[in-house]
Amino acid sequence: MSARPARALAVAAGLALTAVLAAADWLTPDSSYRDAELAVRLAAHDTTLGVTAARLDSLGAALIKLARFDEAAVAFDRVLALSSDDAAARAGAGRIALWRDGRVAEAESLLAPAARDVPDARADLYAARLRRGEYAAAAEMAEGGDDAGRAPLLRALAGRRNVCALEAGPERERLNLVRAWPVPLVRARVNGAIVLLAVDSGANELIVDESAARRAHVDAMASQRQVRWDGTRVAARNAVVERLALGGMQLARVPAAVANLHKWSLVANPQGENVGGVIGLELLQRFRPTLDLRAQRLELARPDPTWQPPAAALRVPFQIWGAGDLVVYGTIGGGRRMAMLVATGLPGCALGAPEQVLEEVGLKAGAFSRAMGGAAGRIGGQAWPQVTVPALSVGPLSRDHVPGCAGAMDAGELWASGVRRDAVLGGEFFRGRRITFDWDGRQLVIE
Repeated sequence: MSARPARALAVAAGLALTAVLAAADWLTPDSSYRDAELAVRLAAHDTTLGVTAARLDSLGAALIKLARFDEAAVAFDRVLALSSDDAAARAGAGRIALWRDGRVAEAESLLAPAARDVPDARADLYAARLRRGEYAAAAEMAEGGDDAGRAPLLRALAGRRNVCALEAGPERERLNLVRAWPVPLVRARVNGAIVLLAVDSGANELIVDESAARRAHVDAMASQRQVRWDGTRVAARNAVVERLALGGMQLARVPAAVANLHKWSLVANPQGENVGGVIGLELLQRFRPTLDLRAQRLELARPDPTWQPPAAALRVPFQIWGAGDLVVYGTIGGGRRMAMLVATGLPGCALGAPEQVLEEVGLKAGAFSRAMGGAAGRIGGQAWPQVTVPALSVGPLSRDHVPGCAGAMDAGELWASGVRRDAVLGGEFFRGRRITFDWDGRQLVIE
């Protein structure tokens, strides 16, 4: 064989090998996810050698790490049928009751006896007490845990009555959005001062910008803590907003976090006024909110357990993880099932994810995108490299060729609370639709 054909054959063989290796990597999760899958397989194999409470507990715990709550519930139910005081099974069943089902009182009864022996049960019990407004008990747990910075706020709330209470307002209020993109914004009154607020289901609570807090005379405490927001964490100070008016809806004694939002505001409201804060999940749960991105309106209705969604509406089930992370399940490009945080205020992205998740489905930001950044940016002002997501599906909703942001969710949040969460679903995914948060039905109602 002459030298030229030999070289051509070698090049062709190299290209073929590269293609094979690329195909092998396609839809292959990162090593931490593969390790969690292996743990499930090993735990399941152990049960074939004989079913014991310890083996079922191990299987249930491994399934929970991958958010396979339905299968984990079967394992824990079998254990509790054998031994109702098994701490690991009570911890797992309590997490499922709290996260998957929203049965907070039942979760607390399961978690309280297990919290002495199981660290995850203690964290979930703390979250359950926060959700129920048991601030004195939560303050004691915060001081001994990794949320000690929140303890002064919780002690202050324990001495107040009707925290975050809806004190006045009509049955339904309609507020026009100042703008819907890249972030939905409304005007509100914070302690009487007019402030521009973002509507973001990806924030756990009310966040107030430092400058807006000074203007509205919101007294921030000296203590600092970490606030989870849109797949990242920011440092903030504790505060209580005495009066918050959303149109005619008037709330009192609203817990808040005061942080510097200036750089994020430049992206959330480009060439506009400074965004003074973020309406998070804790506030949204005081109403039955509808974010109408077609009519550019926020509708707030008083809670009504008899409310029924329109027959023609699409429904996306959701779960609330921990103290307040709204999570749905979807797929990227027809890949595996992924848990996604719903963040209506994520600027400029239909999907945000760490790079290892995007690379799993063959998406990688190019050098030009990395150099130039994108339309989106995090609170610190850094630009996210952008990619085009060819297909994104959540329940009965699907969109193609939507903007994605690499790094818009911190890689450290993949295993937050020990359970896999892969991505953040941004408001751009719902463009042109009307979204109602049905808390009683635990579903997003999409029209």
